[in-house]
Amino acid sequence: MLDTLSSDIRYAARSLARRPLVTAVAVLSLALGVGVNTAMFSVFNRILLEQLAVPSPDALVTLSSPGPRAGDVSNNDSGDSQHVFNHPLFRDLERMQTVFTDIGGFREIEANLAYRGQTASAEGLLVSGGYFPALRVQPALGRLLTHDDDREGGAADVVVLSHRYWVNRFAASAAVLNDTLIVNNVPMTIVGVAPPGFYGTTKMENERFFVPLRLAPRISRWRAADNRREWWIYVTARLKPGLSMAQAAAQMQPPFSPLVRDLEYPAQESGLSEKARAAVLARRLVLEPGSRGQNGNEEEEQTIFALLFTITGFVLLIACANVANLLMARATERAAEVAVRLAVGASGWSVFRLLFVESALLALLGGAGSLVVARATMVALLGLLPVEDGEVLAFALDVPVLLFTAAASMATALLFGVAPAVHAVRARAANPATSGRSTATRATARMRASLAGSQVALATALLAVSGLLILSLANLTQVDLGLRRDGLSLFRISPILNGYTPPRTVTLYSQIEAALQQTPGVVSVSGATVRLLDDSSSQSSITVTGFTAGPDDNTSASYTHIGSHYFATLGIPLVAGREFTDADASDARPVAIVNEAFVRKFRLGRNALGARLGTTRGRAPDIDIVGVVADSTYHKARETPPPQYFRPYRQTAAPTLSFYVRTAPGIDPSGLMTSIPGLVHRFDPNLPVDALRTMDQQFDENTTSERVVMTLASALAMLATLLAGIGLYAVLAYSVSQRVREIGIRMALGARSANVQMMVLGQSSRIAIVATIVGVTLAVALGWIGQAMLFGVTAIDVRAQGGAAALMLAVALIAGALPARRAAAVNPVEALRAD
Repeated sequence: MLDTLSSDIRYAARSLARRPLVTAVAVLSLALGVGVNTAMFSVFNRILLEQLAVPSPDALVTLSSPGPRAGDVSNNDSGDSQHVFNHPLFRDLERMQTVFTDIGGFREIEANLAYRGQTASAEGLLVSGGYFPALRVQPALGRLLTHDDDREGGAADVVVLSHRYWVNRFAASAAVLNDTLIVNNVPMTIVGVAPPGFYGTTKMENERFFVPLRLAPRISRWRAADNRREWWIYVTARLKPGLSMAQAAAQMQPPFSPLVRDLEYPAQESGLSEKARAAVLARRLVLEPGSRGQNGNEEEEQTIFALLFTITGFVLLIACANVANLLMARATERAAEVAVRLAVGASGWSVFRLLFVESALLALLGGAGSLVVARATMVALLGLLPVEDGEVLAFALDVPVLLFTAAASMATALLFGVAPAVHAVRARAANPATSGRSTATRATARMRASLAGSQVALATALLAVSGLLILSLANLTQVDLGLRRDGLSLFRISPILNGYTPPRTVTLYSQIEAALQQTPGVVSVSGATVRLLDDSSSQSSITVTGFTAGPDDNTSASYTHIGSHYFATLGIPLVAGREFTDADASDARPVAIVNEAFVRKFRLGRNALGARLGTTRGRAPDIDIVGVVADSTYHKARETPPPQYFRPYRQTAAPTLSFYVRTAPGIDPSGLMTSIPGLVHRFDPNLPVDALRTMDQQFDENTTSERVVMTLASALAMLATLLAGIGLYAVLAYSVSQRVREIGIRMALGARSANVQMMVLGQSSRIAIVATIVGVTLAVALGWIGQAMLFGVTAIDVRAQGGAAALMLAVALIAGALPARRAAAVNPVEALRAD
């Protein structure tokens, strides 16, 4: 058996080598089809399937506690608000749990890092003492954080570096151990380096360092460690051997319920309705699988990948149809060979096996080439993403990717190899006397036309989907943000992370504003604590004079602390009242400005000016509303502006401020941007300048996912169109070659060249018209799959579907033009003589 298979493989290799052009076209088609799918799977695997690089990841769980939360709730990409715990509750869980070998709390923070006089901003992780023991990872150098490091009193302030940061920043030097790294103005001793490939447990995060959770009051925005109304800590844990998640949850609930009833409920009960009170008291502890870490964007990412995998799957089907058509043509040419083999006693199975081995060998060659295509695709994809995401998504030929490539290659062998082989054996078995020069049967012609038509239909669908995404992105780029992006630049500083007191912070902000205002070409300057279009937000429950809230009414509003002339700088219209001025300082009466969405939500009408709002429980509203502004964007370009109120940062603690600088019309802001770091360092050389960019760049980053999906879909649609055009051309060219005698007879009987050309173009048009109708119908279904990604456009759009159909028909005409010219050039005498 092995000898027979080896002989078939050698014969197949020689057969492919004798036709290098056909083999090259087939291999290239397969490499493109399998390659783009491999690249997409690599990203899909890294983001949604890949388990954490830790021992026994299946034993890890993520904790949540669904139910209402009173107070400030802060969540990020690690999960929604149901997954965060307050610090005292986490410490209670840490003490009372009996079902975990270890339990770890964590939260991402932003930091100013200083090392030997050089400063930089970075993201790191606050982790409890049980975090690394729960994950069971081993250090690349030194040690990791332990329970002793997270214990209050006596413990030294220590930090662990991520492996990538250690390599990039410290050149992988072992001498970094016991050196000092200043994190948010707190000197810390470097005690270890995390293992390679470990960035924490949150997908798509790239942490630079890890510090004990007990340091949160000193280096983060969460200053009150005993506050049960501040929800911000995520929790992961490792189950004890032999315990299932259901068993562990059942054992945790009895001690957890008293915590909620006796400690959590008293901190939340004020102002709750009966329904909300019951929900708080009924809160349960929920355990979820944690082997793949935390991912708060999983639902959105699943939608994106469903669309992209459908698109790349269509490209693969088109490639397979292309190769199947080539093999069908070859099967016709090899009719005599097959007939002879059958005539001398070869079985149909042995002939089928020989032809299928040839297809499998093509698939293997295409699979090998697909790895090159996949890598090139990943390089192009990473070029579209922010640098931080690119570091996490680096393409690697790991086991899952190689297995996927092998499986996809074998699947393609079945898709394009079986039908031609079966057809060749059946046709020759039915009529052994058929010669290799006989014309193809009608069934063969129909099958080849159907394959070409399927390629055109799939390509039309992809063109229509890419059209929908292009229209969607165009709508998004033209959306009215309520502000003027042109000539606007921004950057961020966080002086409180360097130990600044609130009064000193306000003084620094004022000094930087004044210096920027005096810079040539600058028209106006202001600042805000929440950076626009940054996927971040701040919300608070408030009270408003004259507005009586029901027991279950949502009384929250988004808020931002801003500087003087903020709305004039950003180009946001002032509807009524006034802007803030420098006089709205800490010793002045508290004031606020609200947007029109706020006025509508709290039903203020024309009485907004003079009304008051309050942000403190149990206290009458005491902040005067002195202005109303038009609605403007907040944290996402595609979302409706939420109800917002604005406070002067001079009246509130503003640890971080994003400055907005507007330059005069006609002045390129790039020159100003290069001078900003030097300007800031005149006041504090140890203060990093972060997120320095134009507002247009900020908008582009906010719409990264839409741009990446649109670019990928469009590129793949053009690739599919090219493959479909080649496939249609191949069918028509082969059809002409098989109909030379017929064409010669027609021309001998008086048919003109134009008639012959129209005959070939008519065949092309019939295939294309039917296929485009099917493709447009298919495009509507694809549009519904990706509807969540569309903005201002529905799955049915005449511009997208009509444009795709028109483009595909044009491609069909081009594909038929050359075969039509060749058909018209047939010499009747030579054609009849050759036959």
